[in-house]
Order: sequence, then C-alpha cells, then structure tokens
Amino acid sequence: MQTMKEGNSPSTEVSETNSTKRSGATHQEVSMNSTFAKKYAVLFYCAMLFVVTASASGQAGKLDPTFGIGGITTVQKVVTGNTNFFAVGAVAVQSDGKIVVAGGIPGDTGFTVPAVLRFLPNGGPDKTFGANGTVVLPNRFGSYVTAAIQPDGKILAATNGGVDGELDRFTSAGKLDSSFGSQGAVIFKFSSLTGIALQPDGRILAGVQSFIVVGARVARLLANGSFDTSFGTNGFAFPPGGTGTLEVLSTGEILVFGRLVSRLTSSGAIDAEFGVSGQLMAPNAGHALAANGDILTAGSLVSDPTVPSSAFAAFAYQNVGIGDPAFGKNGGVSTTLSGFPTITVAGLGLESSGAIVELGTAATRSLGAFGLVRYTPQGQLDSSFGSGGTVTTSFGSSIATASAIAIQSDDKIVVAGTLLKGELHGQSETALVVARYLGK
Repeated sequence: MQTMKEGNSPSTEVSETNSTKRSGATHQEVSMNSTFAKKYAVLFYCAMLFVVTASASGQAGKLDPTFGIGGITTVQKVVTGNTNFFAVGAVAVQSDGKIVVAGGIPGDTGFTVPAVLRFLPNGGPDKTFGANGTVVLPNRFGSYVTAAIQPDGKILAATNGGVDGELDRFTSAGKLDSSFGSQGAVIFKFSSLTGIALQPDGRILAGVQSFIVVGARVARLLANGSFDTSFGTNGFAFPPGGTGTLEVLSTGEILVFGRLVSRLTSSGAIDAEFGVSGQLMAPNAGHALAANGDILTAGSLVSDPTVPSSAFAAFAYQNVGIGDPAFGKNGGVSTTLSGFPTITVAGLGLESSGAIVELGTAATRSLGAFGLVRYTPQGQLDSSFGSGGTVTTSFGSSIATASAIAIQSDDKIVVAGTLLKGELHGQSETALVVARYLGK
C-alpha cells in the first residue's frame, strides 16, 4: 500500500504512515523540505510487514492499536549505495505526549544527514514541527546520536558525524534557536559528542570525545550555550572512565557512562567516594536510576558457551558504586529469546512501578527483530509482560535494528529503530520505525 501525489512515481515522492482510522487520523504526506518533497516517498510496510508479537492473557507487551498502523509508524525510502540510510540515535517523549526521534535521514548527496522528527501521540507526523514534522540540519552529514528535551519544550540534539561535533538547540517549532551558541549551535572542534544531560538550573552537560586530544571530557554550558568556566578546568571535567551518556543525580553529582562508570562532583572533580577511585566497572548498553538509588545498567551475557549466543542482561549497583546482591541473582539477571541466539542490547527504561524494560536487537544469521524483556524492580522476569516476560517484533524479510527506548508517563513503551531490505540493481529499502507497546 502506498500514498502518493497524483502524477508522481514511487521513487520520487516520500510519504509517512500515520495513525489508524480508529484514531481519526488520515494518511498524510511528509515533505521534509522543498528539495526532499520532490525526491522522497513514504511507503507503508503493511504489504511486507509480518509482526510477530508474543502476548499473554494481559495487555502488557502488546503493540498499541491506537498508534500508527497496528502500533507502528514507518518512514521509508529506496536508496542506492551504502552510505545513505536512516539512523536513530535517541527517542524522547514530550510532556504533551509528542514523540521526538533524533537521528539521520537519507540525504540528496548520497550520505545520511542529521535530522529530528516529531510524531503526534497517535503516530502521525507533527506538521507544526519543522517541515511537516522533520527538521534537517543543512550542509552536514552523519546523524544525531543523543537528544534531550528542556522543560520549556526546546530540543537539544548532538551529532557525531564529520570533523566537528555539534550541539544544536531547536525551538518547539523546529527552528534553530538563535539565542543558543552561534545561531543555534555550539561547535566542538575535532570532536564527537556522546551524551547530553540537563541540570535543574538550566545548565547543560555534554560528553565530548576529542579526535586529537587524549582523554574524554564532560563540558558544562550555560543556558545560552556559553561555557561554564566554573566547572572543572575552564568548563571541562575529565571522567576517569571515559565519556558517554550522562545522568545528573538529585545531589548534583554527575554519572558518566563511558568505558567505566565515573562519578563527578557538581563542580567537575572526580568523586573518590564512588566505586574505586571514582570508577565502577559495569556494562553500558543502557542505564536508569531506580527509586531506591540503585544504578541500573543493561548489557548482554553469553547464553551458551558452546555456540555463538548472547542474552539480555540487567545489573544493579548501589549508589556508592558496589553491586546490589538483592537484585536478581548476585546483582544481575539474564534472559534469552527463543529462536534468536544473538541479542544486542540498545537501551533500558523504567516504568512508574519500577519495572525495568530492556530493549535490544534480536537476531539470527539472516534476520533482526525488535526484542523486549521486562523485569520486576527486584530483578525477576515479569511473566505478566508479553509471553513469559519477553516480546519480539519481526518485520518480514527486512532486517530490523532496535536503537532507542523511552517510557511514556502512562507507562507505554516507545521504541525506535531502523529497517533495511535489499532490492534489485544495488538498491535498498531503508526505513525509520517507531513502535509503541502497552505497558499495563
């Protein structure tokens, strides 16, 4: 099934799947900008979509029928080459229920370009944002790898492509915010950015990895994008475990999830009271902070040492940086997915009950699917979720890659990722996918 303007072929126009008739929405066209409107087309995946969603007698883990088409919304394009695909770096949910996806879209020059897309709560494109729901960073290539939504609705997004890292701020309408940095951007020369965190006072933390200077850094910016020289050394702190995603604790201390987990004081010094010399060895495929102060991290463990295999794994550490033996078994829990020997974990989220939802790509040698597992706050597999605690969603012959997870205020689970399917003549179908699952 396709939606196209009259007189255009499928290869020259892109549209976007919207929400179901039940929600009262209609299929609407997405025009990313005046150039993209002539060259892109949005195709439904309904004709090729084969969704395998394991479910038990309860609702938790089922695709949300009020979102998109059967719980899924898709943006697709046919491309040539191997440098021009959709990419997903982060997904976040606004206070009004709109969903923000930061990543990249296929560009006109044959390379992925950074883009932010915003969807309505029913899965349709938010046409009040940018150009019909999409903002593209001009004259750049690569993608956004992380994002954060400020309390005032402005959106921060950071790139890792090109020679320089770039932290951009967009208004709630999808325009670069001229009051931030230089015309909406703060540039980190010869660096890539790895994470963003917001302090309650409006200051902004960014993880920075330099290409030419040894040592990872955390930068702190004032609300206007200028460097906060009261932090660390001239605005930079140096986490001993490397840089990555960031988390600001209620005490003002800063957790940095790099090669190791580091904790910095609010002034940017290494917090030697945490772990060993301010560092904790822990997996870092996702993290969350539990209500009891535990640090929850996600990763994968070998499930069968006789064959290449892996499983979901979650771990809990007390806030001082030691394992929590009360969680799972000896501080951790691991779960396999039937029929999918390889799990690549992509993220972790917490529901209001404290239940832990872990996302990953579930793969065979030829197929990738979205995989979810839910644990109780105590680290036990939650049998009320999906089929015995797990859910898998496959997409026909397309290879799926799960990339990011967010939990809505009503505990619905939002997952974003990409699809890839080979076509004739060296072409590929590349797609960005957002799926929403029931959490209760």
